[in-house]
Amino acid sequence: MDLDKLKKKIQIRSFWDDSSEKTVLPFRNLQRKSYLAKLSQLQDINVVTSIMGQRRCGKSIIGRQYIKMLWDKGIPKKNILYINFFLKPIAEIREEKIFFEIVEWWIDELVDKNQPSLLFLDEIQELQNWDENVASIFEDASMPCRLIISGSNSKMLTEDFSSKLGGRYTTVQVYPFSFEEFCRFKNISYEINNLEQYLREGGMPEVLKIDDEEQRIQLASDIMNSTVKNDIILRYNPSNPGLLYALMEFCRTSFSQDLSVKSISNIVFKDIKVQKKQSACPQTTSSLVKSYINYIKDVYFIYSPSTYSYRAKDILRRSIDKIYLSDLCFATYKMQTQQGRLLENMVYIELLRRNYKVQRFFGYRNKNLEIDFYIEKNSRSALIQLCWRLGDINENKVLWEREFGNLHYTNINIPKIVVSLDESIESPYKDVLHINIMQFLSESILS
Repeated sequence: MDLDKLKKKIQIRSFWDDSSEKTVLPFRNLQRKSYLAKLSQLQDINVVTSIMGQRRCGKSIIGRQYIKMLWDKGIPKKNILYINFFLKPIAEIREEKIFFEIVEWWIDELVDKNQPSLLFLDEIQELQNWDENVASIFEDASMPCRLIISGSNSKMLTEDFSSKLGGRYTTVQVYPFSFEEFCRFKNISYEINNLEQYLREGGMPEVLKIDDEEQRIQLASDIMNSTVKNDIILRYNPSNPGLLYALMEFCRTSFSQDLSVKSISNIVFKDIKVQKKQSACPQTTSSLVKSYINYIKDVYFIYSPSTYSYRAKDILRRSIDKIYLSDLCFATYKMQTQQGRLLENMVYIELLRRNYKVQRFFGYRNKNLEIDFYIEKNSRSALIQLCWRLGDINENKVLWEREFGNLHYTNINIPKIVVSLDESIESPYKDVLHINIMQFLSESILS
């Protein structure tokens, strides 16, 4: 390997040259303001910052937007070393020895020690012994640079890595575009009339650049397959890849629905006709499915909230869960029949995006009372129920009683809110509030 040639390749891909600076940000670049604000707030704190999120959700672009922001504030270009470990032309840097030679060259010869410096390691999981190497740089006083890493697997920050750093790291989790970002990216009005388009197209930045619907669907499928291949199979080496792909497809149709590991196993093995390999995999069907579902969660393709209940034993007894897609571009459905599920999925991800702790709520009043979301933040909490449209109370009495009544009968003294697309609804109960979806998106629930 020619180290000098590698250095030149890295300089170009760190955008130091005048010619490469133009490529630091893509065409149709949307500034992700909330994430840049979080990175700025952490600038003077002595921690490793990890930018985590699903493949292709925009982590690298946010990192490069932050780099451009630092340049604009006067930090010298060469004080920021950006390494994307996915890039084939610099693949040699994935080797531990070569990586340290490059970092030491950068620190010793290029960094202006009188200015702040930043080492940004993109898709860090591709680096050999990445956790030990990151911890080593962080602890090395001769390398006084801020460290930002990015990755696509929630299990990267293992207990071992946490112990190596003594807990001195923090995570900025990135999600696909919100509805507000979607409207800015599409250059359309931020209003309820465009909500169905967002629910149909989702918020994955690369997918949204494509106007043709069939091509968008194909790219979403390609991202999913790439996630399975590169983020799950290469990392976990599952014994039954066919089952893994089948489960991914199952999640695309079964979001926002009550499920159990047993029911998922029955559906996948019976309807999708995935054959269990007894000789290669001694696990039971249910345990295998549970393991694979956890893999899919690890790579941020789906989320599954825990359950809140007055009685802990009821939580343990329940085997039912709900799964939510990271982005609705992956959903396969008929729009006209799935609006409520789409809305629920969108709101769940929006609550996570706003840093709420989100659980399902399970209570009692001579019958089971299930509420979509029990949210907590800063020692405050609220209950939220989702409905596409409530319509007229006289025509939809059962629907109104389910949505408003379940909240009313919980007998818990916290804000209780029904969210729907209806413009103006007068709640039949004084302790339950109705708000329109746009109001929900524009205001803080726990203000």
